[in-house]
Amino acid sequence: MQFRVDAEIQALTRDLQALAMDHRIVVCTNNRPYAIAMATSFAWASASHPGQLLGICTKPAEALALLPDEAQPVLAFVSEHLDDGSGLELVSQLKAHAPAAGAMATVLTLESLDAATVRRAWQGPTDALLTQRGLQVSVLVSALEALMQGLRYAGPVASHVLRDSPERSAQDLSSREHSVLELVCEGFTNREIGQHLHIAESTARGHVQAIIGKLHVRDRTAAAAEGVRRHLVD
Repeated sequence: MQFRVDAEIQALTRDLQALAMDHRIVVCTNNRPYAIAMATSFAWASASHPGQLLGICTKPAEALALLPDEAQPVLAFVSEHLDDGSGLELVSQLKAHAPAAGAMATVLTLESLDAATVRRAWQGPTDALLTQRGLQVSVLVSALEALMQGLRYAGPVASHVLRDSPERSAQDLSSREHSVLELVCEGFTNREIGQHLHIAESTARGHVQAIIGKLHVRDRTAAAAEGVRRHLVD
């Protein structure tokens, strides 16, 4: 993965300034060029918002330690391989540490193109899934634009791998997830799902994210449509 300072980084900086993101940024990766590119771009883009970049690290524990104590939106860029852990697991840990729904957004970048790994990553709670192969500024910006709209995003290469993978069967959804999907189809919010099933709102949100991942869709509306298409709900 390479970024040219006189082209890609400057282009990314301009796009970040145009997005005017309020999130504070954490980068956790063992890929030095990626870390340098992200740090440089966000440092230039946030000149008027000092402190936006919380830090860059290579270990999951370091990433968790960088999270602010107060409830403010955080955007974490995570690579698949870290110095002493898995990026896929770190994404789940970051989501679990979020003080409120929507307070933590994650962009996971995979080195592997193994179909099982890509599926597992997409079934997890990450908001955007990218791959080192085919990673360009335009792809990264598209991912950030989707996140700003509250949508999930899979990069072109990841989407290709997911499309070419065998369709997941209904057995991939647990009985609880089937119940949650039925309520999603009825338009219930996470809070209403929690109240209806007597579970915490955060637990309901986790089930919804798992369903979105297993059905390979971008949001709950698409999950409802896919559930009807596959006859997973009555």
